[in-house]
Amino acid sequence: MSELLALGISYKTAPVELRERVALPEGRAASVLRELVSTEQIHEAVAISTCNRTELYLAVGDDVEAETTALGILARESDIRPTELVAHLYSLRNMDAARHLFRVTAGLDAMVVGEAEIQGQVKRAYELALVENTTSAFMNRLFREALAAGKRVRTETNVGSGSVSVSSVAVQLAQETLGDLSGRRVIVIGAGETGELTARELTERGVQSVFVANRHYDRAIGLAQRFGGKAIRFDLLPAELEMADIVLSSTGSPHCII
Repeated sequence: MSELLALGISYKTAPVELRERVALPEGRAASVLRELVSTEQIHEAVAISTCNRTELYLAVGDDVEAETTALGILARESDIRPTELVAHLYSLRNMDAARHLFRVTAGLDAMVVGEAEIQGQVKRAYELALVENTTSAFMNRLFREALAAGKRVRTETNVGSGSVSVSSVAVQLAQETLGDLSGRRVIVIGAGETGELTARELTERGVQSVFVANRHYDRAIGLAQRFGGKAIRFDLLPAELEMADIVLSSTGSPHCII
């Protein structure tokens, strides 16, 4: 009979530089999932990876051997020594692991309680595992129940009634500090999911021009156009920063941007 093992790091246990190194974009996540289930002790696997956490949910035989195997794969993928990585990892078994997944999916373990994006991120992680054929009855039931519970939390409670993402909190802080944002010059660095959420929050609060900088200029153009903004080439960013009232940075870079 399989046991449930959850292994991961989050904003509670690791600094952002380490979280970025351990992060599993979809391509890497797919190969990691396939490698995990090819081992003797790991039967099913789902990988959740966001800016605030990377977690592996595993249906395993021997939990000790499975944890050692999963740690080795994560360490190799992150180019981090296992002894360095293990100091930041949490490992949960069975009911504790299931309870943690339900809390994550409901937004109760987020940096901002009630964060709305995590429900979709968990769903996409589960769908990737389905595509890669790394789940079976055990994980399928677990994740379907977790997603259903997360939906109930959002519809039957007020947990998501306030600011429900890091992006919304950041923009709210800017507004509280500077007042009306409509005439402010705002630069968003990074054209990924968080950058898009930030740009949306800004326009909803009256910002008329959003300047987007990204290493891949075409992605900056795409995001800027969706929100009536302007794309900035990354090499011109230093000069643009001198004229900015607000700068919001959310990139996947392992290095300091500003």
